[in-house]
Amino acid sequence: MTRIDIRTYDPTTPEAVQALLSYLKAATKALNGKEVIGETDQPTPNPEVLLQGLPQGSLSAARYDPESGLFAFTIKRRNERLIEPEGFAALRGLSLFNGGAYLDKNQKGGDEYHYLEMFSRRGMGITLQRLLADAQKGELVKMREDHHLLTASNLAIIPGPQRNTRGRREAFEAALADYDERAESWGLSKLLSKTDYLAMLRGAFRLYDIKHGHNFLRVIGE
Repeated sequence: MTRIDIRTYDPTTPEAVQALLSYLKAATKALNGKEVIGETDQPTPNPEVLLQGLPQGSLSAARYDPESGLFAFTIKRRNERLIEPEGFAALRGLSLFNGGAYLDKNQKGGDEYHYLEMFSRRGMGITLQRLLADAQKGELVKMREDHHLLTASNLAIIPGPQRNTRGRREAFEAALADYDERAESWGLSKLLSKTDYLAMLRGAFRLYDIKHGHNFLRVIGE
């Protein structure tokens, strides 16, 4: 496999952090059933706020399609990838301090596939689909169809080598290391503490699991 270099854009803006926080707050309240008819202080999640601050990190561009309910985003102006808002929120969270995705070129039977992996500068090499599906040791996550489609219904967990051990915990550790390097110099440490940043990451993936985790359930014995 060959890693493709990515362009890194300007530092994250305070507005982008606030937008991500506002989306996660609204989505959490909606899931908790706290939206009451007639109350105007309970916001409805607006996925388009997740576009605030782009391009950023390794994300060249993104757009939200209300009809499909999916985001289309690009890395280094390559072909668009499609993902649910909750997955895009998790990606943006991991990418806040430039730990973003890069492309890993994989040759299979004459065909070339470009997979998204996280934290290239730290040598982590964790695929985004692995993080979304929360794959564990000895598990792989394969694409059922088009590898540009990162929706939960296109991901499947299958048995794999025992050496496949990296997952969300390692990704969180790498994201926090990036936070330590950049948050203060970018003027974001007072807006988002390290403790709150970790809570943000965990919350983003919990939201994803609640909305899409049923796609990864397997009946024992089958």
